[in-house]
Amino acid sequence: MFRCQKCKKWLKNITTETDVVYDGTIYHATNVPAKICPECGKITIYEIIQERIVQYATQRNVKNIDYAECENEEASASQLIL
Repeated sequence: MFRCQKCKKWLKNITTETDVVYDGTIYHATNVPAKICPECGKITIYEIIQERIVQYATQRNVKNIDYAECENEEASASQLIL
């Protein structure tokens, strides 16, 4: 668990949508895991998640992705390898 940097309340898990700009290209993702402060409403999406959005979108050569779907596909693929 993490606390809000602003008001020090415990953050809650949510899914949201976001845009990530990389090399001048805007990638839009839905079902993105994030944290929200119940007090001030600030949403935090960690940098590693934003990097994976770009990775998934560029691998698929698309600008819009469903993050949860991409994660599920990757998990399924890794199970096949093992």
